[in-house]
Amino acid sequence: MTTRKKKIAYLTFDDGPTKVTYRILDLLDHYRASATFFMLESRIRRFPSAVERMVEEGHTLGLHGVTHSISQFYASKHSVVQEFDQTRRTIKRITGKDTTLARTPHGSRPYMKASYLKAVNESGYQLWDWNVDSLDWKYRDERMVHLITKQVIQLERRHKNPVILMHDRLDETADFLETILIFLIKKGYELEKLTPSMKPILL
Repeated sequence: MTTRKKKIAYLTFDDGPTKVTYRILDLLDHYRASATFFMLESRIRRFPSAVERMVEEGHTLGLHGVTHSISQFYASKHSVVQEFDQTRRTIKRITGKDTTLARTPHGSRPYMKASYLKAVNESGYQLWDWNVDSLDWKYRDERMVHLITKQVIQLERRHKNPVILMHDRLDETADFLETILIFLIKKGYELEKLTPSMKPILL
């Protein structure tokens, strides 16, 4: 008799926190879902209460850098590490919590050179991309739901757990999040957060 593999979906949110984050946290709390937030340093300073609430409600804090500028962030391997370091310090100052989970702006392709990846790894960071892209920044309507469901079903056929990319700066993402949560729960997924013990996926 074979044991059925646990179905887990990982919701990840980039570019926050913002005022929209509070709505997202309300929905996650309602559906008892955990998530991971890859955050920008300036917005962490602007919305510290959102970050503190993430900690209180058991979500994972992640690093997304400072500038979100391709030319500045990817200027060198040092700029990449420095932006993560600065964001990490700000999170620790506000929450008392440390984190090594990180996601680069726009993902690791094509900008993260081999030397950059090595520097990030040697600095103790775990770099995460995704395998489901909502394109919520582009399709600010039900098309984001369609894209997510299509990709989740494709991954399910290959027995892979989805790591879903969304953004917590968009009202539309919050508008459609409940539909996405209900879909995942009905499909039998448990909604969990990324942890340092997991092997990251890269594009």
